[in-house]
Amino acid sequence: MTEQQTLRAPAEYAGKALHSGVPVYMRLLPAPANTGIVFRRIDLSGEPEIPATVEHIVSTVRNTTLGNGSAQVMTVEHLIAALRGTGVDNVVVELDEGEIPLGDGSAQVFVDLIQRAGVSKQGVSRQYLRLQKPVWVSRNGSHMVAVPADELKITYTFVTDHPVVGTQFGEYTITEDVFGRELAKARTLVFGRDIEFLLSQGLGQGGDLDCVVIVDDDGYRNSLRYHDEIVRHKILDVVGDMGLLGFLHAHIFAVRSGHELNKGLMQEILRLRDTDDWSG
Repeated sequence: MTEQQTLRAPAEYAGKALHSGVPVYMRLLPAPANTGIVFRRIDLSGEPEIPATVEHIVSTVRNTTLGNGSAQVMTVEHLIAALRGTGVDNVVVELDEGEIPLGDGSAQVFVDLIQRAGVSKQGVSRQYLRLQKPVWVSRNGSHMVAVPADELKITYTFVTDHPVVGTQFGEYTITEDVFGRELAKARTLVFGRDIEFLLSQGLGQGGDLDCVVIVDDDGYRNSLRYHDEIVRHKILDVVGDMGLLGFLHAHIFAVRSGHELNKGLMQEILRLRDTDDWSG
């Protein structure tokens, strides 16, 4: 039996948000078994809670945003990736703003936070979502296929005609060790030519060279942490988004996918689960 886990002690972190650019205070709290990941907006009346589930996705524009009524929380994917990557099932995430703090643009800050707090077993069996049959989604030249597997494995192809980035390929079986060593430090990518547009849309207000990989047509503006940091971050995003399903066992093949297609694949998995076709 693999036991559910929560944090051994509370942990807190403060930093700016990627898109809004505002300072955010975040606190991670231990939670009982079967709680899942729950976000709590302590700045709003009644401190409304937002469960981290597929059904609560309200936007996938440049990030994954969850909502419950009028309460929302943006850019949840890096934190959820860190929680799932370190084996945390149950936690309450308190926030005094509507977005997760950015950290360094990767999941590493959150992994460090979780490791300092420690993880505690809860004596209750973890329920894995085990894919029984293949599912797939395709939209506008982007594709995702998930097939049954005894673990979570992600194969990702990042395709672009950009003269510097080109095509990148990555494949990882997601264990705590692999996530921490190969994926956690990979940062968000922004094409330099897109920055002005993003800012005009009220996005990326908190981005800078310390927390975002910026690439122009003649090269990168900052140093890379991995030679293929872009595809590793895309895989990190898949881990974070798929974390809304809990702990998934499947082999996912992705080509040019983003948050919207990740959502579509998760919806297909849940649709199949809720039909008579789920049995293997």
